Amino acid sequence: MANQYFEHYIAYITAKIDIESPDAANSIGTGFFYLAQVPLNDGTNRTKMLLISNKHVFGDQKGRLKINLNRRKEDDTPDFGNIITFHLPILETPYFAHPNPEVDLACVDVSRITHTDAFYKYLNDDLLTPIDYQKVASGSDVIFVGYPENRYDVVNNLPLIRRGSIASMPNVDFNGRGQIVIDAQVFPGSSGSPVFVAWDNKYSLLGVVSQTMIRHSQLQTLPTNTPPVGIQQILGLGIVVKQKHVRELIDYTINECIQIVSLYEHLQVPNK
Repeated sequence: MANQYFEHYIAYITAKIDIESPDAANSIGTGFFYLAQVPLNDGTNRTKMLLISNKHVFGDQKGRLKINLNRRKEDDTPDFGNIITFHLPILETPYFAHPNPEVDLACVDVSRITHTDAFYKYLNDDLLTPIDYQKVASGSDVIFVGYPENRYDVVNNLPLIRRGSIASMPNVDFNGRGQIVIDAQVFPGSSGSPVFVAWDNKYSLLGVVSQTMIRHSQLQTLPTNTPPVGIQQILGLGIVVKQKHVRELIDYTINECIQIVSLYEHLQVPNK
């Protein structure tokens, strides 16, 4: 995939997530689309469009998720600024959290958007090729997509695509967790941003932004869907959940979908 084509493509894989909560302050974050293939017992596949982000972005299960997408024109191009809005009550939307409580990843099934004229792109397994960390080192360039501090092209409904570099040893789990540190200006609103790295003349998903590091007496991390605090200084370092955990979330979600479909089909079988 040529760099120019790739950078055009990833401009359409994300959506700004607005969580409207009745019990807490509203929050924002970034989510990206992934098309999952769910193999069924009859040998066929069912596709599910997943919106992947962080657990802390989806937050309050009583809240309502809102995303805006441009509409699709007849020539299969985006109609910039002609927006279709989706309101998804989280309690009524299939929600899947990574089974490890320490892994800040989750997704929701947004397959309903596939039956509309919304324009979007999505990731598939081509961009989840496991990374050979012998070919990716500290200092390697990364590119990520999102809505930092709610900044984006409002008129055309497009995210910001930004660059940084890997700051920690990518083949080592930072602080003993499945994370990598990137040297980049990661601000609130960046939670859920997909991060990509190039190796062997191709891009792979490096991981998903989860937190930003701040300076406040001692080194701390801050969830990146929360408003900035005035006395705290963002250091320009971000915590990224590694790709392997994204793969785990997808595999877990597919397995859960299979179980749900099997249960539904079982309940539909009439008693003899």
